[in-house]
Amino acid sequence: MATAGLAPPPRASTPRFRLGPSRPPPSRRPRRVVVRAKSARYPASVRAPMPLPEAVATGLSCAVSGSRAALASPSDAWKPLTAATLVTALALESAGFFAAYALLHPDDDAGVVSSVVGTLALAATDVAWLLVAPVLAVAVVQQVLPLLGEKLFFDGMRATAAPGPRAAARLDALLASPGLGLRGLGVAAGRGQSLGAFAAAAAPAGLLLSLAPGVGQVLAFALATWTAAYALAWELLDPYFDKAELAFEDQERVVWDNRAALVSFAAPFAAALAVPVVGPTLAAVAQSAAGELAWRVLEVETDEEEGAEERGDEDGG
Repeated sequence: MATAGLAPPPRASTPRFRLGPSRPPPSRRPRRVVVRAKSARYPASVRAPMPLPEAVATGLSCAVSGSRAALASPSDAWKPLTAATLVTALALESAGFFAAYALLHPDDDAGVVSSVVGTLALAATDVAWLLVAPVLAVAVVQQVLPLLGEKLFFDGMRATAAPGPRAAARLDALLASPGLGLRGLGVAAGRGQSLGAFAAAAAPAGLLLSLAPGVGQVLAFALATWTAAYALAWELLDPYFDKAELAFEDQERVVWDNRAALVSFAAPFAAALAVPVVGPTLAAVAQSAAGELAWRVLEVETDEEEGAEERGDEDGG
């Protein structure tokens, strides 16, 4: 009995047996975690989004300094892109104003309330269309004459590139890239659908805001400007996204996550483009200035690039 009492109980080895399967080998855990992290964020080839105050300041700064660089060294594609955008914008504006008048203008026998509501809605629609039509013109020209926007954009990148071999090598790599090719048509269709849904959601909200007394028109204009700036920034960066070979889902995530910087950059251009006749002539300046936006908001810095490579090595090892 004493010997039997001193014998180790059979359960003593059970904890060792149970602890083994509950812990996967260390080499497997980091690999799974890294894959989930990468799939949940935009591409590692793009710089991480900036904090809100820095993003707004950087976007506005890019608009100013990029415009100066564009005016100081105008591209050869300046005149043809300006002419194409101006003609397209004037055609879209004329068609939009005619359609809005036909649909929203109150009848002569309409009551007082109906007349007021119709007049306010027509005014808000006309102002919103002044902002949207030039952006649509930029998008149309970007698809019909893509080489013009591409040359302006990369001339702007070259003019604002930091001195040194790294920026020159990165620019040469982008220019040598074959781009998305036929996949770009699907990306353009997806971008149009995404921006169209966004505008469709903003339009009724803008109309409701315009009916509010006092600051209603101001709020409606602000919403229309924000929507137009968001769409314009995406269109202006299309040459960069194409050469970087980013799929539509990646582009959508990058643009949304960096919306503070991109909208801050594009808002002054969206407001300037809305000026009838004169505004669309500034499309070439905006397209060229977007080159600096790519450097300072989207391009990965050296330390971030090295960190991404190290994470890639750990993932592969």
